[in-house]
Amino acid sequence: MSLTLAGIPGDRHSGFHKSAGVREQNLYKKGTPVANHRQWSALSVEELREIAKAMELEQLEPSHLGANMLFEGIPNLTKLPPFTRIRIGKNPYVATLVVYEENLPCKFPQEMMEQAGVDINGKAFTAAAKGKRGLVGWVEKGARIHVGDPVQVLVPVWAKNLDL
Repeated sequence: MSLTLAGIPGDRHSGFHKSAGVREQNLYKKGTPVANHRQWSALSVEELREIAKAMELEQLEPSHLGANMLFEGIPNLTKLPPFTRIRIGKNPYVATLVVYEENLPCKFPQEMMEQAGVDINGKAFTAAAKGKRGLVGWVEKGARIHVGDPVQVLVPVWAKNLDL
């Protein structure tokens, strides 16, 4: 997958700016152009399994949650603080992602699962995914990344003592 400073080419969240929506409603009028801090959305394999278990499902597909990346080996991905850098790849072609915030649970994934014919057993996705929905952020340095590339997580100095 290619990562550019505008995000993931062709993805609906790609671009340097986006229109203000519900997340910015207390700051701007809907539709106001603002910086795009949601160029990518990532989940962890471990948290995805926990959500599936809470919903009494064998598994969940990352695509049902709208994610463009899936990491394995970062079990508390959602707890990473803002401005954590996630470096992917081998030098000199390393892409760097910057964490903006937790991707808060919403109704979209549950609607996607229902449309795909997933029997959600009457379980609410938002409750099952609380604190495990992954992260969103922007691309700080673009590069081409591949499945299996090494990943390095760089937590900001101010957050080193947090319980992650």
